[in-house]
Amino acid sequence: MQRVLNFLKRRILQYRFLLIGVAVLVLLLPQISPTQETAPDIIYFIGRFHPLIIHFPVVLVLLTLVLEIIRRWRLWPVSQTTLAFLLGIGWISSVIAMGFGFMLYYTGEYVGDAMQQHLWGGSLLTAALSLSLYFFLSFLRSGSHVSQGLYLGALILANLMVIFTSHQGGSLTHGSEYLTEYLPDFTQTTDEWQPKPVEEMLVYEDMIVPFLDQKCMSCHNPNKAKGGLVMTSYEGLLKGGKSELPTLMPGSVDDSELYRRVMLPVEDEDHMPPEGKTPLNEEEITLLRWWIEKGAEPQLKVQQATAEPHMKPLVDNYLTQLQARQRARFLQRQALEQLIQTVSTSQPYVLQMDAQEETLTLSMTFPPTSFKDEDLLSVQHLFPRISKASFIGSNITDDALYHIGQMPALRELYLQQTAIDGSGLVHLSGLPHLQLLDLSKTQINDGQLLHVLHLPGLEELYLHETSVSEEIVAALQQNRPDLNIHLERGRLF
Repeated sequence: MQRVLNFLKRRILQYRFLLIGVAVLVLLLPQISPTQETAPDIIYFIGRFHPLIIHFPVVLVLLTLVLEIIRRWRLWPVSQTTLAFLLGIGWISSVIAMGFGFMLYYTGEYVGDAMQQHLWGGSLLTAALSLSLYFFLSFLRSGSHVSQGLYLGALILANLMVIFTSHQGGSLTHGSEYLTEYLPDFTQTTDEWQPKPVEEMLVYEDMIVPFLDQKCMSCHNPNKAKGGLVMTSYEGLLKGGKSELPTLMPGSVDDSELYRRVMLPVEDEDHMPPEGKTPLNEEEITLLRWWIEKGAEPQLKVQQATAEPHMKPLVDNYLTQLQARQRARFLQRQALEQLIQTVSTSQPYVLQMDAQEETLTLSMTFPPTSFKDEDLLSVQHLFPRISKASFIGSNITDDALYHIGQMPALRELYLQQTAIDGSGLVHLSGLPHLQLLDLSKTQINDGQLLHVLHLPGLEELYLHETSVSEEIVAALQQNRPDLNIHLERGRLF
C-alpha cells in the first residue's frame, strides 16, 4: 500500500504543471456565449446539479485556510498531508462544480450581469485553487519559501473569490441585496423621512430628473431607447438620438430638441411626450427653459434659482409638491417592504422591490423549484402592487393567466419555457399597462397568438423558438405597426 501511495505522490508531483493549464482554461470559459439554440436535455440535467455540488468545494477551501492558520499559529498540529488532501479534493470538486455551472450557463436559462459576474467568480476561484495546489506541491518538492508564499497568496485569493462568487450566486437566487438586506445601518438614526436640505439640492438632479423620470424615461432608457435616445443620464441627453439633432444644447432652448418638442402642439406627431402620456406642466416647462438658458449645468444649485425674484415662487411651490411626492413614495416603500417580510421566504418564488417604481417584482427561485398555478394564490393580496412578473421555467398553465390578469399594475410578463399554449391570453386584455410579453419557448400557436391584439399597451413581444408562422407575425406587424416583435432570445428576469 505504501508503495502505491509513493507512486501516486511521484506522479502527482511530476504532472503538477497541468494545474496551470487548468487555471488558464477555466478563465476562458466566460468568453464563451450561451447557446442560441435549445441545449440538449442532458446539459440541463447535469447543469442543474451545480447548486448541490458547489457547497462541497466552498467548505473545503475555507477549511484549508482555517487549518493553515491553526498550523502556523501552532494551535493544533496539522500535517502537510492533511492540507494536501483537502486541497486536492477541493480542487477536484471545484472543477466538477465549475463544469456543471458552465453547462447551466450554456443553456441560456440565466443571463445578465449577476450571472456573468458569478461565472467569472467561479472561474477565478477554480483558477486560484489550481494555482494554490500547484504552488503547494512545488513547495513539497523543493521546500522553496517562494512557492510557499505563492501558495498562501493563491489560497487567500481563492477564499476571497468564494465570498464574491457566493454573493453573486445568492443574488441570482434571492436578489442583489440578499446578503446585505439586514446589515445594520449605523448612520440611520430614525425611520422618519427627512427631506434633502435646499442648500444641497441641484437643479438637474433634484428638480429636472424627477419629472423627466416620471414622464420621459420609461421610453428613453438603456433597455428601451426610442429613437436611440437615452435620457437616464446627463451624458445621454448631450449625446442625443438617431435624429442627430442636439437633444440638449446648453444655453439655447431653440437648439434643444428636448425643449422644442415639449412645446409643439399636442396634435403634432413630434410632440413629446406622445399621445396618451402625461405632458409636462407649466412649472416644469418654465424650470426646464430656465435651466437650459443658464447653461444646463448639472451642478447648478437650486439656491441660484431661488435668488432670482421671478423664479423663487415657482421653485418654492415646485419643491413643496416634490417633497410631498417623495414623502409619499418613502412611506409607500416602507409599507411594501413590510408586506414582503410578511410573506414566507420558504415559498417557491422571490418578491423584491422594483428598482424603478415603488412596486413589487415577482420571479422564480434559483435553482428552479416547482411553481404551479395554485402557488399564485399565496400572493393574491399583493396582485395590485406587482409591476413585473417572471414565471420562466415554472409549471404554470394557461389557467394561471386568469390570476395574472388581476395584476392591474403589471408592465412586464415573462413566460419563457412554460407549458402554456396561449388559450389563457384572453385574460390579459384587462391589463392596461402591460408593455412587454415574452412567450419564447412556449406552445403558443397562430390562433391563440391573435389575443395579443387586445393588449392595447403592448410594445414588446418575444416569440423566440415558437411554432408561430411567419404569416401570422407579418399580419400582427401590419395590424399593430407600433408593436416590436422579436424572434430572438429576450432578456431573462
